Amino acid sequence: MQKRFKNLVSILGLITLLLLVFNTSGFSQNYPLVTLHDINYLADSTTYPNFPPSPLAGDTVRVRGVVMVRTVVGSNEPGVGDRRPVIWVNQAWSCYIQDKDNPEWGGMQVYQADSSSANAQQTLFDLADTATVYEFTGVVTPYFQSTELFLITSPVPIPIEEIEVLPERPAPTRINMEDLFTGTTGNYSMRKYMGTYVELVADANHNLITSDRVTGTGGASGNFKINDEHGRYLMAYAQSTYFKMNANGIRPGYESPVNGTYISYIRGILTMRSNPNIGVDYWIVPLYPEDLGDALVLPPSVTSVTRNVVEVGPNQSVNVSCIAKGVQADIQSVKIFYRVNSGALDSVSMAPTSGDTLFTGTIPGVAADSAFVDFYVKATDLNGTSMTNPFNPNTSRYFYFVLNRSITIKEVQYSPFGNGLSGYYNYPVTVSGIVTADTVGRFTSAGFGAPSSANRIIIQNGVGPWSGIWLNAANTTKNVFGLKMGDYVTVTGVVKEDYDVTRLDNISDLVVHNSNNPLPVATLVTTGSIGTLPSNTVIAEQWESVLIKFENVTITDVNADGNPGPDPGSGSSRNFGEIVINDGTGNMRCELQDGNHKYHNDWSASLGNNPNFVSVDSGATLTSLTGYLYFSHSYYKLVPRINDDFVNYTVDVDDQNNLVPGSFVVNQNYPNPFNPSTVISYSIPNEAFVTVKIYNVLGQEVATLLNDVQSAGVHKIDFNASILSSGVYFYSVKADNYTDVKKMILMK
Repeated sequence: MQKRFKNLVSILGLITLLLLVFNTSGFSQNYPLVTLHDINYLADSTTYPNFPPSPLAGDTVRVRGVVMVRTVVGSNEPGVGDRRPVIWVNQAWSCYIQDKDNPEWGGMQVYQADSSSANAQQTLFDLADTATVYEFTGVVTPYFQSTELFLITSPVPIPIEEIEVLPERPAPTRINMEDLFTGTTGNYSMRKYMGTYVELVADANHNLITSDRVTGTGGASGNFKINDEHGRYLMAYAQSTYFKMNANGIRPGYESPVNGTYISYIRGILTMRSNPNIGVDYWIVPLYPEDLGDALVLPPSVTSVTRNVVEVGPNQSVNVSCIAKGVQADIQSVKIFYRVNSGALDSVSMAPTSGDTLFTGTIPGVAADSAFVDFYVKATDLNGTSMTNPFNPNTSRYFYFVLNRSITIKEVQYSPFGNGLSGYYNYPVTVSGIVTADTVGRFTSAGFGAPSSANRIIIQNGVGPWSGIWLNAANTTKNVFGLKMGDYVTVTGVVKEDYDVTRLDNISDLVVHNSNNPLPVATLVTTGSIGTLPSNTVIAEQWESVLIKFENVTITDVNADGNPGPDPGSGSSRNFGEIVINDGTGNMRCELQDGNHKYHNDWSASLGNNPNFVSVDSGATLTSLTGYLYFSHSYYKLVPRINDDFVNYTVDVDDQNNLVPGSFVVNQNYPNPFNPSTVISYSIPNEAFVTVKIYNVLGQEVATLLNDVQSAGVHKIDFNASILSSGVYFYSVKADNYTDVKKMILMK
C-alpha cells in the first residue's frame, strides 16, 4: 500500500505510523474499499488510441462484484469435473465480475497468475461461483484497452470473501452493432460497458452473420467474427473453454458456427483491442453455452480451396478445386471469380469431379510475365443462399504470380489484402537469401552463450518491402541453427503462418552456398509509420522479417507492459523485455529479449547488477537503431540483433531531468522480494535535501542510504542487504516536506 506523509515531525511518529499501517492482523482491511465505477470511470473516454488508464492504476484495493462466470469447471459438469479454468489464461485462474446494480463502468476481469502454490490455494478464488457477490483484494492493472484486478497471493494471500448470493447473474445489457460504431469508426463512448455482460440480437433491422472461423490447435481456436450487413463486426473471442475447439475445450464435439451462418443472438463480456483501421476493435466473450443463439440460416460450405500449380508460368492454366456442400439445400452452382492485374472480374464454372462435393474449374493461362492473378470461389444452393471462400472477397482473395523465372522471397511474402496470408500459403517453395539474423551466441548472464529460445533465423533477398522471411528451426531436422549472419543459402520449405508471421516450416532442403557476404542495407523507415498498427496491416506487414532502421531514436518507456523492473510473474509489473521507442513521428515497440546483444530493460532480476549488460533508461537516445520487424501479442515490434544495431546509445542527464514528473514520486523497489540486492528509485521535481532510510518491522532504523542535497530528476540507489536477516523491511524517502514509505521483502 502506498501512503504519503507530509510534514513528518519526528522519526517516532514515522515508526508509530509504520506499525499501525503494516500490522499483519486484518491485512486486507488496510486497503481501501472502492467500487467498480471508481476503478473504471473516465470522464474523457474518447481519447484514441491512448485511452487513459484507470485513475486507480497500480493501487491495491478491495472491490465487490457479482461473479458472471465461475473460475473453474464445476464438479457437476458431466465428464469435465476436473476443475479446469473456465476463462482460459493458461493455468491461471480468472473470472469476470460486475456491479450487481449498474453495468455502466461496472465490469472487470479478476486474475490470479499463480494457481498451484500453497499461497495461491489460500485465496479461495477457485471457489468463486456464478451469481455470487464477493469482495476481492488486488492490484488495479491496465491490460490493452481494459483494466484487470490482479489478486494478492504473496507474501500474505488475501482470500476472497463471500458477501451475498443472488438468484441469478445480472441480465445482459442490450446493444446493437451500430451502438459500437459511428459509421465504420469505433464509438468510444461504449467503453463504459467494457467488462460487462451485453447482448446483440438479430431482428428485422439487424442481421448477425458469422465469418472468419478459426479451427485447429492454436490459442485462437474457436474464435469467429460477428458481422452485420453494413460491414461492421466484432470478434467473438473463445476465451471461455465452453467455446474452444482445441484440447482446452470442455464440450466434446462443440463446433463454432460455420462462416456465413445467421445467428439469433450472442451474449458475453464486451472488451476491445486497439485497431487504428477502424478506430477500435470490439470483442465479445461468450461465457456459457446458452450465450450463443440458434442458427437461423445455414449457407453452403466452401472449404479446401487449392490450385494444382505452385509456380505458374506464362500461358499456363491453373486448375482450382474445392469442397462444396449444401447444408439446408443442395448445391446449385460453384464458380471461380478471377481477375488479372486488378482488371475486370471474370468467372468460370466448376464441375463436380468426385461425388457431389469435390468441384474443379480452370483459370485460363495468362501470357504476360509478372502478371498478378487473384480469385475467390462462390457456391450457391437451391434456396439462393451463397457462400464465398474467402468469406469477404472485397478484403481477401487467393492469388498467384505468373512468372518466367523462379519465385523469390518477395513473391512468397507479398500479401496485399490485409489478411497477412501469402499466395503460397501451405505450398512448398524454394527461395534463396542472405542470413540477416541468427540465434547463435545469445547474450546470457555470463556473456554470449546458448541459442535464443526464440528460434528465429531470418533470410533476406535484396532490400525493400517483402524481402525477408523467417526460417523455423523447430519443425525440421536440417541444421538451421548452424546458419550464421552473412551465409548465402537456398532453402526449401512449406509456407506457414505463426501468430500472423509468415515463415518456412518443414524445411526439406538447406544449402549454404558461401559465407561472410555483406548483409542487405537496412531500409530507413519511421516509428510512426508502424506504431500500434494491428496485425496484417499492409503498410507495416511489408517490413515483416526485413532489416529496417530508425534514426534519432528516443526511448520513451523502459517497460511497454508495466512498471520498470523485473516481471514478478503476477501483479501489476509485467515485463516481457519490450520498450517503447520514438523517432519523433510516433511510438512503437522494440523487443530486447530475442537478440544477441547486451541491452535489456531489467526483465530479469539477475540482470540488474551484471556488468556484461546495459540497462536502458527512459529518455536515452540513439543515433540509429536497426533490427528486423516481428509481430506478436497484438503489436509489431523491432527486434535488434547485435550490439552494432545500437548506434550511439546515450543517456543525457539533462534530458532525464526534463522527463521528471512535476511531483515527488517513489517507485516500488525491484526486484521485490530480493536477495540480497535491490534498487530503490524515485523522482524529485526540484532540488531538495533527500534522506533515504531503511526500517525493520519494529520501526527501528537499520540503515541510512542517503542524507544529502540532490538535483531535480530521477535517482536510483542500490541497496545491498547482505548483513540483514530475511524479513519485511520498509524504506522511507524524504525530500524537503514530502515523505513516502514502501514495504520490501528480503528472502535469503
